[in-house]
Amino acid sequence: MPPFWPFKRTNKKEEVIDETPPAPIVYRKGQDVHTEKHSSSEERNESAYKDALALFGGGDTTVVASSNVADDYDGVSNEPAPESTSVTEPAFEWVHHSDGYHYKKLSDGAFEPTAYVKNADGSYSAYV
Repeated sequence: MPPFWPFKRTNKKEEVIDETPPAPIVYRKGQDVHTEKHSSSEERNESAYKDALALFGGGDTTVVASSNVADDYDGVSNEPAPESTSVTEPAFEWVHHSDGYHYKKLSDGAFEPTAYVKNADGSYSAYV
């Protein structure tokens, strides 16, 4: 016998929404729809664009074409970068877990999910 169901089942009635469908859009060959569509919209209102540019652009209403920022960047040189000879410490430490494997503990305190095995020479290799 199936278990007792304490809630009543209700018959959901479908709600009918009386809504007229949108008018179909008809395109004609040779008709330039983009200029007609946007000619009276806010997107083409130049005064609204300049007002928004003045509001968000620091008050300047002049419209200037963008330039290539890479041309002004002087941080790149043709000379090779000097190699540093100092030995940096690794950004992690090895932690031996009770399951017998070693894990990398990163400098922010998080652990890497890969388990490692300590070799006889002291190096670590990923457990496969």
